[in-house]
Formats: sequence, C-alpha cells, structure tokens
Amino acid sequence: MSSGPSTAPVPDTETAAAAAGRRREYVVVLGSPVGIPQIIAGLLLAIFLAQCLWLAEHSPMREMELAQIERGQTLFHQHVFAAEAARSPVIPVLAAAPLIGSGISVGDHGSQTRATLFPGATPFFYPHPRSWRWRARLPFIAIGVLLGASLWYVARRLYGNAGGYIALALYAFSPAIIMRAATIQPAIVAAWGTFGVVFTAIAVSHTLYAPREVVVWNWRRIGLLGLALSLAVGSHLALAAVALLALGFMLYLVPERTGAAVAIVAVASAVALVLLLAAYGFDVPAMAAAVRGLRATDFAPQLLGRKLTYNLLAVFFLRMPGVLAALAAALIAFAAWKRPRFFGVTAPLVTFGVLIALGITMPHLGGYDLFVASLPFAFVFIAGVFADLLESAHGGLVTGILTGMLAAHAAFSVAGLMRIG
Repeated sequence: MSSGPSTAPVPDTETAAAAAGRRREYVVVLGSPVGIPQIIAGLLLAIFLAQCLWLAEHSPMREMELAQIERGQTLFHQHVFAAEAARSPVIPVLAAAPLIGSGISVGDHGSQTRATLFPGATPFFYPHPRSWRWRARLPFIAIGVLLGASLWYVARRLYGNAGGYIALALYAFSPAIIMRAATIQPAIVAAWGTFGVVFTAIAVSHTLYAPREVVVWNWRRIGLLGLALSLAVGSHLALAAVALLALGFMLYLVPERTGAAVAIVAVASAVALVLLLAAYGFDVPAMAAAVRGLRATDFAPQLLGRKLTYNLLAVFFLRMPGVLAALAAALIAFAAWKRPRFFGVTAPLVTFGVLIALGITMPHLGGYDLFVASLPFAFVFIAGVFADLLESAHGGLVTGILTGMLAAHAAFSVAGLMRIG
C-alpha cells in the first residue's frame, strides 16, 4: 500500500555479522525489544509532554474549564446532567473524574474556589490550587500523549521510520495541539477519537479478506472503533459524520464485503451509543434532549462561499507557519507528482478536507475545534508525501529543506511557550 521503505524478507545468505549488527539496534525494556525508532519517538513525545506541562503550569484555570468540572461533578454527585454540556458529554466526565473523592466541589464553593485559581487572588477555600489544577487537566494531557503515540504508529506503519519521525515532529511542536492538550477542552479528545475511528476502520478493512466470522473475529477492533467513535461524538456531535467517512473507506478497500463492512460499523456504533449513554449518566432524557436540540441552522453550507470563512482559516494556519509551509509543499508535490497519490496518502488528505469543511459549515457544533482535529491527518499526509520525496533523486535537497522547516517549527513553538512563561 505504501511506497515507503521495502519490507521484503532478509535473504538467507545474510551473514551472522550483519544480523548481529541489526540486533544491536535494539535494547530490551521490561522484556520487550525497543529499537532506535521507538527511542526517538519516545524522546519526541517526552518533549511534547514537557511543553504541555509547562503550559499547564503557567495557565490559570479559566471559567470555561471550571464550568466543565462543575458539570461533571453535578453528574457524579447528583446524577443530573447539566443541559448546557449536553453536546459534549465526555468532557465534563473526564474533567471531574480525577477529583472524585478529593472533597473538592466547585458547585458548593464556586466563587471562593475560583478566586484561588487566578494569579494574585487570596486563597480562601483551597490553599493549593496548582495541585487541583493539575488533577483536572491530567486526562487531557494524557490523551494528547496517546494521540501523539497513535500518530507515530500509523505514520511509521504507512511510510516507514522517516514518515513516523516527520509526523510526530510536526505534532510534538504544534502550538494548536499543545494548547488544547494542556487545558480542559474538547478539541484534543475529538482529535484522538476521530483519528482512532478512521485508522481503526482502515485496519479492520484489511482483515475482511480472510473468510472468518466478521463480528466475532474482529471484536477487539470493533470495541476500539466504538470507543473512538464515542470519544469523537461525545466531544462534538458533528463528528458523527466521521462514521460515514470510515464506512466509505471500508467500502472502497473491500467492495466485495459490503455487508461485513456495514455490520462492523453498525456494531461499533451500537457500542459507541452505550458508551455515550454512560457519559450522560445513563440519563436517557438528557441524551434525547441533546439530539432534539440539533437544528437545521447548525449546518450552514453557505459559509463555504464567504471570504471571512477563509480569512479565519488562514489565521488558524498562520499561527503555525511551519505546518503551513510543509502542508503547502506537500499539496504541490501531491498534485504534480504521481508517486504519492495512493490510498495511504490520499485517505488522510480526504479526512483532513472533510474535517475542515465540517468546521466551516458547523461553527456551532465544533467549528474551530474541528480544525484542530484535522491537524493529525494533515501531519500524516505531509509525512507520506515527504517520505516519498526523501527517496527521490532529490532526496538530499529534500532532507535539507525538511530539516530546516522542522527546526523552525520547533523553535517557533518553544519561543511561544517562553513568552507565556
């Protein structure tokens, strides 16, 4: 599927010395072989985590974050789901879960607690607001790290080590991702869920060539697909459209197994529905009210034809000039060169475009957050194109240009964090 590095078996004539050389690239950690690629990926993820921790340390808790925690605590303690949180039920649950059993209640001590969480305020209710802040934000930081690991795994499987490094380097120094992973916001959860839906569906498709019982054999992947879909839709209802996109990819990959593909998506959707109901505290009326609250005006396709829309989109990418430059170069190469135009590169590009379109046409059901959710797919697309460019006759020149872009991208991100501090 990929035009990346060859994965052909090593010939039997390989010398013992050569085999030993390859084995020396690996070390054993907790009984499992970890190679140089995993070590490099781990370092990049550690840098990403350090940036998130820095931002979480220097960002006071905002009113929006406190509101999410309060809604989650209302659900946990009173089993009543706040109506204003009905369109993103997963976020209050994740925000309030780390505070279970702590005795801290935003609802009971609202104004007093909130006063302690801003610089310069006099502590009144809780004397150590930083530890309180860390606990509430921890699930979102963890999801950011898990998304980075997922991104690296997918890009490396598709395009080899070079593709994995490129995608993860873009991710690890992306200000838009870091800002949303270090605070209580739905965008990072939506991004991880959407990424999981698309690439789990693609992975499941490749199992359908074997003549096995579809649902029974794939129950683990179906469960994972259902979990990913619940995270995506539970963050932004507009992302229900991703299930249709995933089904479209499956039908394209295995057109002779249409029934199996539909069955898998249907079962995964049922799993997601149960998980979403759990996020609503098994309050069926609250979940039904969220669905009834959807209006035709939530979908505004006319925004695709307005200049202001693209001005806002340009502002979004101009805040990440390294990503914008790499994306522009990858799009030009993709249009002008036939080699990268295969499914493994085209699928993330299509998903990126769909999420951008959803963000434009559904500003009240995701909007800007859907732009953020599109970024991991942009990184995978960029990695795929550049992995092919590195193997071209101009690989040396491409290496120099790519190194410069990634270095500038990293410097821009770190400099921005330093300004915050």
